[in-house]
Amino acid sequence: MVQIWQMEPYPCGDPRLPHHLFPPKKITPDELSKRTGTLYWKLDTLDQVALAKRLTTLKLEHSFKKEDIFTLDAETTANFDDKIEELFEESTVPFEQARMIIEGTAYYDVEDKNGQWVRIFCEYGDLILIPANTCFRFTTTPKNFVKMRRFYKEDDSE
Repeated sequence: MVQIWQMEPYPCGDPRLPHHLFPPKKITPDELSKRTGTLYWKLDTLDQVALAKRLTTLKLEHSFKKEDIFTLDAETTANFDDKIEELFEESTVPFEQARMIIEGTAYYDVEDKNGQWVRIFCEYGDLILIPANTCFRFTTTPKNFVKMRRFYKEDDSE
């Protein structure tokens, strides 16, 4: 089951750590959607027919025409620490983005309508859709490895 929680307001130190509130405040996927507009699905990657249907539906409903595979790995990514720092910078883009984890683990942080940060722990089979103009940031977990499929509209670039 997906793990989603409200983050501490001013996370200090390594962004790859969980940064829970104390006590932790867990959030459901429905609450995530209400607070941020972000959608979450857990995909059955062993059922290739169901997986293909879900991804085809996603692409059609959201007009995603391009995709790529992105890998972030401490052992093979040049300037890994700089890349982690760059990706953890708060960003807002004018288009929807969808990401599906195919190996490893990562955190996506999304700012809610009240300026509070919500952290989504993403692992194998997790698919998220972050709405356009939503402030977000990204990092790996301490395992320092994630491989994902990224879905784009025709003119999106990152």
